[in-house]
Amino acid sequence: MKKIKYILLLLLIAPISAKAAVFHCSAPGQVVSGENISVTIYGNLTSPDSTWKGTIVGEGNARFSSGDLSIWGDGANFSTTVNFVAGNPGSAKFYVADIDVSDENTEYSGSDVCTVNIVAANSSNSSNSGGGSSNYTYVERSSNNNLSSITIENVQLTPEFNKDNLEYKAVVEGNVEKVNIQAELEDGKASIEGLGEKELIEGVNRFELKVRAENDDEKVYVVEITRKEKNPIEVVINKKKYTVFKKESNVEPPKGFVKTNVVIEKQDVVAYSNKYIDYILVLLVDEDGNSSFYIYNSKNSTYTKYNEIDSNGLRLVLLKPSSIIIPANYKKTTIKIGKEEVDAYYLKGISDYRLVYAINMENGKESFYQYDVKEKTFQRYNAKLTSSVEEFSKKLEVGLVAASALVLILIIILISMSSSKRKMKKVLKNRKENEAIAKITKKEEKKEPPKEEKKEPVTEEKKDLPKEEKKLSKKEMKKLEKEEKKRLKEEQKKFLE
Repeated sequence: MKKIKYILLLLLIAPISAKAAVFHCSAPGQVVSGENISVTIYGNLTSPDSTWKGTIVGEGNARFSSGDLSIWGDGANFSTTVNFVAGNPGSAKFYVADIDVSDENTEYSGSDVCTVNIVAANSSNSSNSGGGSSNYTYVERSSNNNLSSITIENVQLTPEFNKDNLEYKAVVEGNVEKVNIQAELEDGKASIEGLGEKELIEGVNRFELKVRAENDDEKVYVVEITRKEKNPIEVVINKKKYTVFKKESNVEPPKGFVKTNVVIEKQDVVAYSNKYIDYILVLLVDEDGNSSFYIYNSKNSTYTKYNEIDSNGLRLVLLKPSSIIIPANYKKTTIKIGKEEVDAYYLKGISDYRLVYAINMENGKESFYQYDVKEKTFQRYNAKLTSSVEEFSKKLEVGLVAASALVLILIIILISMSSSKRKMKKVLKNRKENEAIAKITKKEEKKEPPKEEKKEPVTEEKKDLPKEEKKLSKKEMKKLEKEEKKRLKEEQKKFLE
């Protein structure tokens, strides 16, 4: 009886014991470059009621070719096979990842990892999965994935073909419904996808030519063909001809713009609007097939290039300002920002900074921005601050001029005073000399001439001798000096006037 109870207890406990899940991998130990690698994944789940899913992962020098990498199943047993192509000599690993088992009581134990050794195509005496030595010559597979030409009958591609240039454009008339794209490989061991006859819709058609080298390196050439529309809307901007793209294209509009419609020349045109700014964008295509978005002004039917620039968190679209609002003293010029030539304004003598007019796409406000030519950054232009600086500069300039003039006047006064003093000294000196001469002459006249000497006739020279001058008193001398100073001041005043 006790044995029966013990058996029943075991039966009751058994269903609630832990369940296990594990995935196994099977693959060849070694393959030759370019050969197929067949990988088999099988699983063991102890609970037939659980469901699960996972992903087969291949790492290393192998490329997936066929099978299903995403796996799932119900019940305890599972098995599937996927195929890979061996790449350059080296190794590759295969296993199951991202396993999700629905039964919470099932413990996932993991996945086996299969490692495959890849050897060169001309290897000899290679080791197998069981081990042993290997002796083979390494032969590198070609990595040349270049085209030597791309041609389309009766269609001119731009720019001229260059193997390093990956994008080409062309424009065809509205009646051209199909084109035949052909290309040649630079290396015959490579392969190419995307050639042949292609149908064209009105507008922009984008075709990719995928070139895969012998070592599986891939390069993608892009051919963009614009088929003109019937009854095209043609416009001329800066002496260049454009066509308005009327239908929706595969060209993504700028961030923040959504699809809408606008009527141009009585025709419906697909356009794009932004809820923050009152702008409508339309797509224009030039004669070379280059497409760009333009801001369309329905009031005067004008188009302005949508030139968005990201700088330090600012999303700016450069515009052409009215000549009325251009700051004083600024002159118009053009500069290159990115790939575009834009209107800018400069102050004479300042080479590092330019003013550009733009709209902030985050708040819709238009303003001038100061562009640092060297740092290639933008800062909003503050007209009031600049005016204050200019006003201060003008006042400072006037002050300096006034100070310079005052200094000059002082110098002139000092020179004049110095000159006046010299003149005064000279006058006084002359007066003293005359007084001394007069005294000497008077003394000589009082002396009697010798008897034996005869009087000589008075000559004209003696007649011209200066008469005796009256000696000046101190009071008269001061008066004379005062009059002389007064006269000099009047002369200085007239000179300054």
